[in-house]
Amino acid sequence: SEAYLTPYIWGDYAIVVMPPNYPWGGMEHVNANQVSHTLLAGDKSMLSTAIHEITHSWFGNDVGCKNWNHFWINEGMNVFMERKILGSYYGEEFAKIQYFNGNSTLYFDAFLDYGLNNSYSSLFPDIGSDDPENSFSDVPYEKGSQFMLYVETLLGLDGMRDMLRDFIGFFSQQAIDQREFKTWYK
Repeated sequence: SEAYLTPYIWGDYAIVVMPPNYPWGGMEHVNANQVSHTLLAGDKSMLSTAIHEITHSWFGNDVGCKNWNHFWINEGMNVFMERKILGSYYGEEFAKIQYFNGNSTLYFDAFLDYGLNNSYSSLFPDIGSDDPENSFSDVPYEKGSQFMLYVETLLGLDGMRDMLRDFIGFFSQQAIDQREFKTWYK
């Protein structure tokens, strides 16, 4: 991540392996990530979760979303970066398969559940006074990463890297919304 983005700013980094009753694959924190004991597979089959959690050091912890309506800033950018790293590790075809699978999951598990015209199927949902848990799905992860992949097709590989570095530098230590992102991007 540092080679592609910016230096890691949080000092020491640790991975804390949680007991068997820990209910998630991982959870990011500023300088220590909690991970399920199942990530210790030994065959690197769970590498994507470890990468996902550490890249939150940039997308989520350094630059974060202002509220749940803009959750894609944390998760979509993070999944984009996760797949960028996995592509360099396993090859570009692996990353393409991850995007294909993510897009299929997005459609069948989120869009069809919510409905295509539901706000929660949008990259920018209007949560209003609803419980944010009701909006939690693959949408901010997958649709956000697909959006970032599209931006990369416009900017090119080097342009995307430069844009993300500038983004992190400009918004470091801030919580932003999509309007701020859009204004900055223009």
